[in-house]
Order: sequence, then structure tokens, then C-alpha cells
Amino acid sequence: MVSEGKEQATRHLSRADLAFIAVLLDVQGGLVDDQDKTKNLYTLTFENIQIIRGDLDRTDDETQFTYRQSPKGLKFRMEDKNNEETKQAASEDDEVKEPKEGKTYVAILTDPEQINVLVEIDPHDILEIIQSARDKQTATV
Repeated sequence: MVSEGKEQATRHLSRADLAFIAVLLDVQGGLVDDQDKTKNLYTLTFENIQIIRGDLDRTDDETQFTYRQSPKGLKFRMEDKNNEETKQAASEDDEVKEPKEGKTYVAILTDPEQINVLVEIDPHDILEIIQSARDKQTATV
């Protein structure tokens, strides 16, 4: 699920080996079955990529990555609607934040093509997030 805020970004960056900050230019998505669970599979196209951690050769003006997350409200439609626990879980599912075009994100990658964590940030926080990531990286070296 897409997280939000500079605190989330710096927390995820502290454990990341490969990460960048960029503006999301385009989102294409659909449902896929992933190990007996249905998930949203997105193809995300970014622009203005700034590498924060690791090496990423794919920094053209428009670069695509894949990203998976649980879809909104799917649990509610698939399970017993009379079960209160399921209703609670479903309402939490309905609050899943999806990637949106034009927003700025910190992307944590598992490999050069697959985003594992996506955090929406305020563009005004970019310098602070980059500095925090560098400070934590220097402290661990």
C-alpha cells in the first residue's frame, strides 16, 4: 500500500539498498493472482528520477517500474459480509491509497524493475529526506 509523509519515507529509506525520488507521470494497472491472493499490479512511469540509494541505470526521462499492492475493498466482496471482523478488515482495505499521477514519491526497490514500497511525499520535503537518508547511511558505514 502507498504510505504517506516524510517520516514514512525516512523510515523506509533507513533499511533500503535501492531507492529514488521522482514524479509519477503515468499509472497503468490491473488485477493479478499472486500466490493465492489477488493484487493490483501497476506499471508506473516516473520522470525526474533522483537516485537516493544504490545504483539504477534506468534513469531516462520516462522510466517504468512494476508495483504490487492489495486492491481496495477486495476482501469485503470476497468474504462473508455478515462477519464483523471481515467488515472491519474490509473498511481498512477500502482506505488503501493508490498511486496517483502528478504526485511525488519515494520508491524503495527490491531490484531495478520492481518497487517494493511507495511513499507519497510533499515535494518541499525532498531535500530534507535526501539529507536524512545520507546522514543515516553515513552513520551505518
